[in-house]
Amino acid sequence: MIKPAPQVIKGLAMAVRQHPELLAWMEGVYAHEMKRLPFVVENPAVFQGRCQMMGELIEFAKESPAIAAKL
Repeated sequence: MIKPAPQVIKGLAMAVRQHPELLAWMEGVYAHEMKRLPFVVENPAVFQGRCQMMGELIEFAKESPAIAAKL
């Protein structure tokens, strides 16, 4: 993932703190994509990419408050 600017990290950290339902929604999307992945016949690389991106975004969103505190 491309390293975001400090203001993006701070914005995401504030969003995750103030609206934890966003993180819950992202985790739901990730779980949904992971459930669909074994059954994909057409172009599974697209679905694998979605799963990877969602996983990275969720991890980054969870870590963003700690990262923003260090900035």
